[in-house]
Amino acid sequence: MTARWEAPNARARGLGTHLLSDEAMSALSTAPDLAAMVALLEAAGIVIPEEGRLTPLAIELGIRRAAANELQRLARWFGDRSAAPGLIFADEDRRSLRAMIRGAAAGASAEARLVGLIPTPSLPERVLAELARQPRVTDVAALLVAWDHPLGSALLSAASATATEPDVLRLELEVDRWFTGRARAAASHGGRTLRRYVEQSIDLDNARTALLLAASDTELPADDFFLSGGRHLSRAAFRDAAKAGSALAASQQLAGPLAAHGVGGLLLQHAGDIARLDEALLRARMSALRLEARLDPLGAAPVLAYVLRLRAQVVALRRCLWGIELGIPPARRAAALEETA
Repeated sequence: MTARWEAPNARARGLGTHLLSDEAMSALSTAPDLAAMVALLEAAGIVIPEEGRLTPLAIELGIRRAAANELQRLARWFGDRSAAPGLIFADEDRRSLRAMIRGAAAGASAEARLVGLIPTPSLPERVLAELARQPRVTDVAALLVAWDHPLGSALLSAASATATEPDVLRLELEVDRWFTGRARAAASHGGRTLRRYVEQSIDLDNARTALLLAASDTELPADDFFLSGGRHLSRAAFRDAAKAGSALAASQQLAGPLAAHGVGGLLLQHAGDIARLDEALLRARMSALRLEARLDPLGAAPVLAYVLRLRAQVVALRRCLWGIELGIPPARRAAALEETA
């Protein structure tokens, strides 16, 4: 049975009015200090915990909690048989688990691993905080097993497969495979827009992986990392890009196949910086879905556009927060926000 989107779309449009306006975001980008930022956030309904109230960590926590609450409000408007909320939450879980894996492998601080993440019912705030404190990737995976997360066993097996440091790319592949399975199952009953969204997600995941493989010295076969279910990026094109020898060379090969998604130029521009690429792709997909929502208001686009707008708001608020904390002049902060709008 094809999912019906009328009720969640109506809720998404309502929740969209709670997102920060351009004027509010501009004021936040030029706030003189953290106290002024907290006042502006709370005026917009984003509550900051009293403990450590004027610290970046407390403000980050308030931003994460507010985003998680909005997602859960949206999820309640889907019917019990809909797979769409699971897809939305799984996408956030994927981002969180990637951050935990890379953070543990790099020895990053717990605070750094939590930056920009949105808690979900399966990875709530307290669980994310505990995962972020784990010193090794195997400890992250072991905790997921203990909490009966569906990815726990696969990650623990992959993390324990060698006596040396775990292969981060291999672990991220397990995360992406899990998400892809959930996404394809949801798309099979979600209508045309959701199917196209999932196909694009898979294509972009494959492109991201190809860039990482091209810049790495892994000896694992590129074919092992390819995810089936995309629309425009074939296995052969993925394999060629992954073997290109550099991220820039890989992006040049990927730009053609992914031109249909309108992101070829972004791959070329941000090939050497995956974090910047992820942000640029988020903005591009958000803009495309907002247009799609006007053209097809009864499909999945209004919900998907809202979810990406919420995620983009978290990214923008993080940028404002750390700009203030690092002492970047207000004019430069405002200019940087404008470039990423």
